[in-house]
Amino acid sequence: MKSSLFLIACGAAAALALPARAQDLTVSDIRCVVAFGALVSNPQYRDAAATGIFYFLGRVEGREPNLDIAEALKQTRRGMGSADLASEGQRCGAALKARNESLKAMSGGALSRGVGD
Repeated sequence: MKSSLFLIACGAAAALALPARAQDLTVSDIRCVVAFGALVSNPQYRDAAATGIFYFLGRVEGREPNLDIAEALKQTRRGMGSADLASEGQRCGAALKARNESLKAMSGGALSRGVGD
């Protein structure tokens, strides 16, 4: 009986934690979009920043399709200074690079280098 109650309590706690974790991930991903948005006007970083924007926006939209993204971006940008943009750019860039590397590893060379390769 006690173990059943414990399992029910653990299940309820996990269910309550899921929305909070999703919200934390969304905030983190929105911060990445803002950081990459700050880099996209620099020709040196334009392509990587655009890729990051699309990647992290896709994560947000997949997780929370009804989120007002424009408002979330505006609120997030308002709270980020240049130091935040720099640290988030590094964090998000590392996450994007890691994801890219894992996709390359999964493909086992199946991804071609371009049309006709």
